[in-house]
Amino acid sequence: MALLDVKNLNVRFPTEDGVVHAVRDVSFSIDHGEVLGVVGESGSGKSVTNMAIMGLLPKTTRIDGSILYKGDELVGRSQQPRRSSGAARSA
Repeated sequence: MALLDVKNLNVRFPTEDGVVHAVRDVSFSIDHGEVLGVVGESGSGKSVTNMAIMGLLPKTTRIDGSILYKGDELVGRSQQPRRSSGAARSA
């Protein structure tokens, strides 16, 4: 089992001007002892992807897909249990 398994992650922010699609269909897996470097242009969704994993996005944010941390699904989980599970800490 992977330490972190992200599948088909989509993150959208509702705004007064419509919906902003910040992350579209991102997938990756990290095993114990591995390191992942995320690179991309400014505004490509690097920080939003990481903030979604850590549960640090506003409550109005729409997150679809799957984020498994040590086998536990994080998408749809409230912020407090996510932090207490250790998901916001490095492995």
